[in-house]
Amino acid sequence: MKKILKIFALVIVLVVAGVLSYTYISFNSYNPADPEVEVDQSKLVYFQDSYVNSRTAFQLHAEKLHQKFDSVQVFSRQVPGKNDADLTIDFCYIPAQKEQKKLLILTSGAHGVEGYVGSAVQQLFMNEILQPELLDEVGALLVHSMNPYGFKYTRRVTENNIDFNRNCDTNKSLFSSENTGYNDLYGMLNPKGKVNSGSLRNRFFMLVAINKLLQESMASLRQAILQGQYEHSKGLYFGGDNFEPQLALLAKVFKKTSENYETVFNIDLHTGYGERATLHLFPNPIDDEKVKSTLGNMLEGYKIDWGDSDDFYTINGSFTDFIGKILPNKLYLPMVFEYGTLNSSTTVGSVKSLHNMILENQGAQFGYKSVKDSVKVKATLMEMYNPSSEKWRTKIMIDSKEMLEQVMINFGKL
Repeated sequence: MKKILKIFALVIVLVVAGVLSYTYISFNSYNPADPEVEVDQSKLVYFQDSYVNSRTAFQLHAEKLHQKFDSVQVFSRQVPGKNDADLTIDFCYIPAQKEQKKLLILTSGAHGVEGYVGSAVQQLFMNEILQPELLDEVGALLVHSMNPYGFKYTRRVTENNIDFNRNCDTNKSLFSSENTGYNDLYGMLNPKGKVNSGSLRNRFFMLVAINKLLQESMASLRQAILQGQYEHSKGLYFGGDNFEPQLALLAKVFKKTSENYETVFNIDLHTGYGERATLHLFPNPIDDEKVKSTLGNMLEGYKIDWGDSDDFYTINGSFTDFIGKILPNKLYLPMVFEYGTLNSSTTVGSVKSLHNMILENQGAQFGYKSVKDSVKVKATLMEMYNPSSEKWRTKIMIDSKEMLEQVMINFGKL
């Protein structure tokens, strides 16, 4: 009997050791595969290595549009910074050339570090897609880097640690929104102390997440974490206790530019969530059947996640919803383009993405144990939102061109 118990105990130990080893290796060596695509250098030229260089490239492409179209307006608006006076949102407006009926607003950089890819897509749009025959009745307003601080300093949030895409509304009751699910996860999401990326907790973070998954489903955890919270100013996904200054600035430009148009279509560019190198369509849930059918017709052939799948989550203070609220008398069509990077629809990819966010925010709030930790965490965050892979960049630019060309044609036919 003792021999049997010893064997049983040994088996248990081996199983536990195997699970721990598998979890450790799969989590810490996680690296989703790139798409099988031939690298196209002509698409890679749209990616720059800094906020300043991206802004300059956007401005240069915008100025070139003067040669194609009448009455093009290129302008900037400064966003106040505590220690940086060179933070701007840049605009390029090309009015409909014959009759102003429909306006496309193409926005980027609500989440600062995501602005690298957003800027690249906007540059491609200006250089390769905007043709005179598409703009008889359609105008285009391009908005570059709505969160310039986050873009410039490689953070997802603003200088006030605010997630700008949880901060947008016309009513301050937004800041009284409760998220009890987030509060239940607060300790996991917001550890205190300097970041030590090699600590046991961080090495085995997958086990911490699995423990939560045993208590709740992935869908409920994702919703609790991502919808936004308004209590913890140093926490992840903080939506603020007041509106960020650029919101009023943007509202003024949108109202003025759209004044003579009947229909407004916003495409807001994001990266991070979803299958790697895949362009996902994720609007916040839409109740208006006319809006849904119109979007479905414009994006015929592409899957739109309307909010009825297990992977979907809703957010408070959405930027795309905000535009609809300040333009109540227009037919408003909102859509988010999301370029997946870490296969975050899978369990490991989702946990890895979350862990990257946790470490970056912890470092921003409490600092790092070493320079090595700081460099590693910041580089990982950059890679999550702006992958350096030439195959990834080629694939998403090819897909963006194809989809935006179709969108412009179909939007013009409305």
